[in-house]
Amino acid sequence: MTQDAFIQQLRHELRSLPKQVVDEIVADYREYFGDALAAGRSEAEVVAALGDPVKLARELKAQANFRQWETRRSFGNLMRVVVSIAGLGLLQLFLLIPFMFYLLMLTIGYAVSGALTIAGLVTVVALGSHHLFGWPAFHSVPFTFESSDVKTGQQASANGNDDDDDDDADDAPKQGDPRLATANMKVFRVDGDRFVLRPDAATRISVVTLAGPIDIKNDDGKLKISSVGGARDLFKVDPDGTWSIAATDIVALDLKDGEGDKVSVARIGTGAKALAWDIRNHGDHVSFVQGADGSGKRLAVNSGSDSVVIDRDHISIKDGSDNVVIVGPHGSGIGAMIYGFAMLVAGIVGLWLCLWLTRITWRALVRYVQRQLDLITARLDEGQSA
Repeated sequence: MTQDAFIQQLRHELRSLPKQVVDEIVADYREYFGDALAAGRSEAEVVAALGDPVKLARELKAQANFRQWETRRSFGNLMRVVVSIAGLGLLQLFLLIPFMFYLLMLTIGYAVSGALTIAGLVTVVALGSHHLFGWPAFHSVPFTFESSDVKTGQQASANGNDDDDDDDADDAPKQGDPRLATANMKVFRVDGDRFVLRPDAATRISVVTLAGPIDIKNDDGKLKISSVGGARDLFKVDPDGTWSIAATDIVALDLKDGEGDKVSVARIGTGAKALAWDIRNHGDHVSFVQGADGSGKRLAVNSGSDSVVIDRDHISIKDGSDNVVIVGPHGSGIGAMIYGFAMLVAGIVGLWLCLWLTRITWRALVRYVQRQLDLITARLDEGQSA
């Protein structure tokens, strides 16, 4: 192999390095060739002394990467040196495989320890906040209430021209809360986000609005209205005699019709949807509380001597003389707190162990790289002095 062929192949193998570094290396070897030829050696002898340009390029790349790591000591630069050394022989490659597996396990250790730390911290903070401030609430039983006696508008329209079914469809709530089905009467219904009132004979309605109170009474077909402030302006009166008001404008409402049915609504808290309901309709008694987001917090259904009560962490069912009470667990909070502390401690210990292993690994890796680079430098010096 001639000098030009050797230099050309060496430059090709070093193409992954910066051009300035490659030019410096090539210039050094051209100078070495020039000195050797001036001393009377042939190109073939010099090429034979330097060895395979591919292997030489690998050693030079490892040396260049090591110098770059010495300039800027980062994990990425160190890994480039390790990969360069691994490419020098089969033994180094076999050593690299378990080392990469070790790094993978160390990364998984960091991820698991971090997840345990975060989960434990969230659990401890959440339970501590629950016990100190009552939020978030964990001891609640979710429930829904449905009435099979009320049809939606789509169900009613499928029944053709039945007038009774059309009336039921008009009375069906359109806001999607089936618990309000019991509140739909001839004189009161919930239509979306509005309360619709029809003050028929012997009906009395007392409403406290954001603008003031108003009292509506139908006495033998004669409507009597007494209001304070701008309460009356919040109502919309339709030609058919129905009154409607936005639910968000209601503070409290009390309605009683001529048949003795009654609806009481009162706002609780600052949320417009946080309402307490008490409904007595045709002998049935339903009371429940809506949260600020419209979800149910408590439900009580009474029919004669039978009743069902769902409240936070217990359910009570009464059927005549039989009474069943289901109570949720009370000690789960303490157990969850213990688990939270255990996860937090395990996560912190795991992170500390991973950091300690990382520090030990870094030191051992630096020593290994320096030892290998010393061997590479010795071989390069030996080749140039030959």
